[in-house]
Amino acid sequence: MRRPHPRLETTGDVFGHRVLAHVIDNILLAVLFAAILFPGTVFGDLGVSIALIVGFAVVITYFFLLEGFWGYTPGKYLLGLVVVKSDGSDCTVGASIVRNLLWLVDSFPFANLVAVASILLTDDDQRVGDLAADTIVVKRH
Repeated sequence: MRRPHPRLETTGDVFGHRVLAHVIDNILLAVLFAAILFPGTVFGDLGVSIALIVGFAVVITYFFLLEGFWGYTPGKYLLGLVVVKSDGSDCTVGASIVRNLLWLVDSFPFANLVAVASILLTDDDQRVGDLAADTIVVKRH
């Protein structure tokens, strides 16, 4: 897989796509997590513990590594979005970790209120995680 080419001038055109990509990614993760956890329940507490560890690894891979290595998650890919550094260079694994760990702040107090406010109030439509990681979300070519 190769990284898509970003269209840097499109930061202001992607709000709705970002929201939908977030919904798609969370639905996919919920399905993946259920597919991992359900079989683990057959084996009791040990099975559930192992399933939770595997599920955690899937979540880390899904957000941190997919965005870090390729610039997108499946939701972003389906909607033609890519995460890049604000100068247009590729998003790194480190930047992806920072931007995704800060979902803890962006989702506060509920319904991603901080993320929405931050996107609407910043020049490059960045949520707190994007500001800390110096990333932007744009359309891809």
